[in-house]
Amino acid sequence: MPADYRAPNINARRLGLYLRRTRELLQLSYEEAAARVGCHADWLVRVETGFVEPSPAEVERLLERYQVRAAKVADVMIDLASRPRGPQWLAAHLDDMKAEERDALISESEASVIRTYGVQQVPELAQAEPYARFAASMSFSERDPDVYWDMLRNRQTYRPGGRRRFLDVIVDEAALSPRLDDDVLVPQLRHLLHLSEDTDAQVRIVPSSAPFYEERAYPFDVLEFPGVSDRISLTRSMFGIGFASADLSDTWEHIEEDAALSPEESRDLIQRRLADRGAR
Repeated sequence: MPADYRAPNINARRLGLYLRRTRELLQLSYEEAAARVGCHADWLVRVETGFVEPSPAEVERLLERYQVRAAKVADVMIDLASRPRGPQWLAAHLDDMKAEERDALISESEASVIRTYGVQQVPELAQAEPYARFAASMSFSERDPDVYWDMLRNRQTYRPGGRRRFLDVIVDEAALSPRLDDDVLVPQLRHLLHLSEDTDAQVRIVPSSAPFYEERAYPFDVLEFPGVSDRISLTRSMFGIGFASADLSDTWEHIEEDAALSPEESRDLIQRRLADRGAR
């Protein structure tokens, strides 16, 4: 059964939030802002709540009338208005997707920095194709491996407007289980090694010898966005992806400082694991 998407999606809500903050910083009521912009106050309310999706030209005109077009965040808002419903490739996967999962994936697609932590599995954005297909086949949600990989490949490569994205990966060594077949584990180790050498990525491993504590028990992501200080945290499980109830940046920093190896040590560990499999 298709999900109920009557509520505005997250791109429309984020744009509306930024526009509302701008209006409130200028200390304008809806009526005063509408008079300055030359629109109906009701239209402005619906834009700020995400129920109307203004075009980039309409957002630019609104910001010009607010006399804030020169602000850096103005470019962020105009750009966001060009993708009110997220990336085009997502539309093919929406039929059985909950609205929260849709919004989480749209948020991920807009992030300029993604800090992703995995425990029993390598984080999805760092998965090689054989590992991803294996993970899909083992999922309780019975995901079709072909469909899963098609979406994941788009998630990994998508860059709105061609802008850069930094992927910061921390993965528990348990996700690289020696029980995995060579045709799954070896390509995954090679992919992590390749990511570790990418200027737009960083890979760190939490070794099996690291102390375990509750904060390390659950996979999650922390997203950062261009031009704004807002952060969004996501949680992941075998049933899908959703929004965390709080900012998990402190949890990330705790794992980063107290459990993870350095990037250089992590690269050495990956190379040793490849050597153990007779691979390079």
